[in-house]
Amino acid sequence: MDIDIIDISQMLLLLLVSILTFYFQAVVTEERFVPALNVISKRLSISDDVAGATLMAAGSSAPELFANVVSMFITHGGLGMGTIVGSEIFN
Repeated sequence: MDIDIIDISQMLLLLLVSILTFYFQAVVTEERFVPALNVISKRLSISDDVAGATLMAAGSSAPELFANVVSMFITHGGLGMGTIVGSEIFN
């Protein structure tokens, strides 16, 4: 019986952490990422549609691309070029 209570409490903690993570990501995106894209698009004279389609896609995929490049060239990990290309096509 004790194992079930521990499992339920761990699941509830994981659910709470997941909800908070999504909330904080939404706040950071709304407060920092979108205004930064607006400044870049205004300075480069890019329309909002083009900036949303290109700059936002590049900005949201940049951390994943950076991690894969570091893994491939610096640590020589197992992620490889297929993961980089596949994830960038998917995003």
